[in-house]
Amino acid sequence: MITSVELFNYGMVAYFFAFLFYTIYAFSKSSWSSKLATGFAWLGVLIQGVGFVVRGMEKAKVNMVSDWTAFYKYAPFTNMYESLMLFGWTAVLIYLLFEWKYKNKAFGMFVIPLALIGELSTQILGFSEEAQPLVPALQSNWLLFHVITTFIGYAAAAVSAGIAYAYFAKREDTTPKDWAVVFITTWFIFFFIIYSAYREDVPLYLGISALAAAVFCGVLYLIKRFGISKIFPSIETMEQIMYQSVAVGFVFLTIGIILGAVWAKYAWGGYWSWDPKETWSLITWLVYAAYLHARYIKGLRGKPLAYFTIVGFLSVIFTYYGVNLIIPGLHSYAQ
Repeated sequence: MITSVELFNYGMVAYFFAFLFYTIYAFSKSSWSSKLATGFAWLGVLIQGVGFVVRGMEKAKVNMVSDWTAFYKYAPFTNMYESLMLFGWTAVLIYLLFEWKYKNKAFGMFVIPLALIGELSTQILGFSEEAQPLVPALQSNWLLFHVITTFIGYAAAAVSAGIAYAYFAKREDTTPKDWAVVFITTWFIFFFIIYSAYREDVPLYLGISALAAAVFCGVLYLIKRFGISKIFPSIETMEQIMYQSVAVGFVFLTIGIILGAVWAKYAWGGYWSWDPKETWSLITWLVYAAYLHARYIKGLRGKPLAYFTIVGFLSVIFTYYGVNLIIPGLHSYAQ
């Protein structure tokens, strides 16, 4: 019988081909690459969707539960491996919904890699792929709702960040200062991911992360330099998509925090304990709240909103990787 790990891996292969064909489409604008890109992305979503069902069955077996509520009570996203698969899957799904709504496939080459990097980091950083018994704190009906809503928020943040990167490649007036901001934020995104797993040799991982960020910024510059960004929609449309992505993510992140507080009341006796994960979730929420306030109330437009979007995603990355793996707390079991 096929395992959940195999299904997740097959899904990653599909995402890789989706990224490949989205990139070909960006350079050639050919209809065949466009169709193959979307097809492979949906294929990956379907395969990994089945993978979550199979994973739920495997976790039920590990926890010696056989009734039909097993998937509900023993949800398959309770450690770093499973939740990163959920992050990637949700990010691709949300992107595909935006692609369908706006009838534009130009952002696939930016968003799909973010999802794929998240999922591939489970292999690179050596997170356990085995279905494990749940600790008592995770054996709750609140688990499914809290984790899903939170990760929809995280995935929407990834989509908005991918569009923000494309935004700087699209604008004619992108300056060296803008590229510096993109480089520095991307540098720390890569660093938090790598250092969170190994937690040693900081200079080495700072160097590796800087190199990865430089390559990423170089690709963005080439996209701008050779006019590939012409396939992107207008600046105004990109700002609207960023805003809608953040708005969706903010709503679900808010719901996830509220559900987490209710769950904490039942699990630990209090709604809020200033656990590092809770604290950084609040910081991330405040960043996006400030974004929405600046965009909707103050009418802020242009580059500052793109900065906000990328900084918000940086906060998401630290909340997920850094807090989970570096700072001990009540959420440390989720590894």
